[in-house]
Amino acid sequence: MTYDAPPRVTKWPFLILDLLLVGLAFYVVTHAVLPLNRWEIGAVSVLCIVAAVLGVIPFLRDHRAAVQLYELANLAAATDQLKELGVVAAQIRNATNQWHGVNESAAQAVQSAGEISARMESEAKAFGELMTKSQEHRARTMQLELDKLRRGEGELLQVIVHLIDHTYALFHAANRSGQPQLIQQLGQFRAACLDTCRRVGLVSHEARPGDPYDPEVHQTLREIPPPDGTRIGHMIACGFTFQGQPLRPIVIAFEGDPLPGQPSGGGSGIGSRPPV
Repeated sequence: MTYDAPPRVTKWPFLILDLLLVGLAFYVVTHAVLPLNRWEIGAVSVLCIVAAVLGVIPFLRDHRAAVQLYELANLAAATDQLKELGVVAAQIRNATNQWHGVNESAAQAVQSAGEISARMESEAKAFGELMTKSQEHRARTMQLELDKLRRGEGELLQVIVHLIDHTYALFHAANRSGQPQLIQQLGQFRAACLDTCRRVGLVSHEARPGDPYDPEVHQTLREIPPPDGTRIGHMIACGFTFQGQPLRPIVIAFEGDPLPGQPSGGGSGIGSRPPV
């Protein structure tokens, strides 16, 4: 039995994300002070585990799609056999109509053949109903799988957004440190991460200090937002769109606002997670 190959999951986004995670783990190991403390070891372990899981996901999905295609091919073969069975039943009915005028024994044979034909039609109808129910069940199952894939896509986007938020926090901390080499390295790393995200349709948007506040594209941490047109003090986290659809507005703060996780008296707040 031959059947078309199932569609393959595009693996390069997963592989690129694997490389990013492994590269980030390697960066933590190479730039940490030896011996590593338990937080650094835990961070490296989590990055490697997430990279391994993301590397296996596309192959598991390819296998699942191949199994489903194989089952559908078997179902199509069974349907073809059912059609052939209907042709045989029609031929039997034609034969019984042609021999209608034969003697009593032939009439009994024709009657028996008619009963057999009726039973075959009944069984064929029952089998057809069973196939219909099976197809409906298969369609529901595929819809559930599609919903799971969509939920998985949303969770993956959230993970990527959080990773980009952390790279921005690192870049912001480097800017505050005043070390040009560190600023250049983290700037290049952040630019590479954003370019990789753009290739899969995830685009970041930033706000500059002094831009007017727009509630349509900006999100503030204040309980009561200021009037439209108020000047922005600084950006806390980038906004994102995925394949042209808004995912999160730009998180901004105004002059005098504390950073997330920072008391009003001071503190950096770097590493805290902005709202998504």
